[in-house]
Amino acid sequence: MDSEEKCNQFADEIRKILGNGITLSSEVIHYINSTFSNPTTPELQTILHDDSNCEKDSLMELLLFPDEPMQLQLEALLEGLRFQEADENSILDDLLQGPVPVAIRFPEDRGSLHLMATEDVACQFISRLNIAKHLNPALLEALNHYEDENISNRIKVKIRNSRFSPTDENIKFLCLFFKKFDSQDNDIFECLEFALSFLDEPAQDNDIYRTLMAKKKFYFRSLQKAKQLEIQLQKHNLETLLAQGKRVVLIDQRDAQKKMRIIDRICRAVFGKTEYFEPLHNEEEHIEFGTEQNAQDIIRILS
Repeated sequence: MDSEEKCNQFADEIRKILGNGITLSSEVIHYINSTFSNPTTPELQTILHDDSNCEKDSLMELLLFPDEPMQLQLEALLEGLRFQEADENSILDDLLQGPVPVAIRFPEDRGSLHLMATEDVACQFISRLNIAKHLNPALLEALNHYEDENISNRIKVKIRNSRFSPTDENIKFLCLFFKKFDSQDNDIFECLEFALSFLDEPAQDNDIYRTLMAKKKFYFRSLQKAKQLEIQLQKHNLETLLAQGKRVVLIDQRDAQKKMRIIDRICRAVFGKTEYFEPLHNEEEHIEFGTEQNAQDIIRILS
């Protein structure tokens, strides 16, 4: 199949998916309700058909953002067609040969919207599919042992959407990750999302295990300091601590504890080990603080 045929085929598939309808996620619904004050379906339809409304394009772009379920419908085809970056324009041209009708469905029988995708929105849509990003052959081989194609395709979509550098060390780590995590593990995607985000950060001397331990220690120390602050607040009010020149840092303790659990899970699975840290001892010396603006925010939150 030549390049033109591949682009035509992919454009036809996009047109088919958009025409069959996009069901909005709860996150998108929440954003729409927050931004547009719980609009009715007819109100949204009015915005989308009003070329003079400055919110039309941003709303349409939000509605046509290719989420994971939509990308899953395209992943197998994308993997086989092996597009290059230059193919994006050809696909866009093929897609825009005629009007591009889109059906938007709201969950829980709240009705649907019908619109025509503009050139700008279609261009953004195709760009966000990351069609020219191809999985490393070693990663594809590592994913072969997952018998459930839905699981492997979902993993491929997450990797396609990630931004980490495919260095030898990162690829080796992910290959071990997929070898050690079974597709039936309930936490595979939670751990994978953390791992992909983590790999986008600088590593310590290319040692992924040491970098993970450094990140775990950061969360651990943050939790210790948060607990020390709680002890200090039992003795003094916040204004007194601030008057003494101390600076306060708020952290999401649940999130930090969750991240530590994920790091332990990954390290035990991939490296067969993890590490534990001693708590801080001198409570007074180890409380950390932030800016004056942070202090004002903290007073507002705690008051």
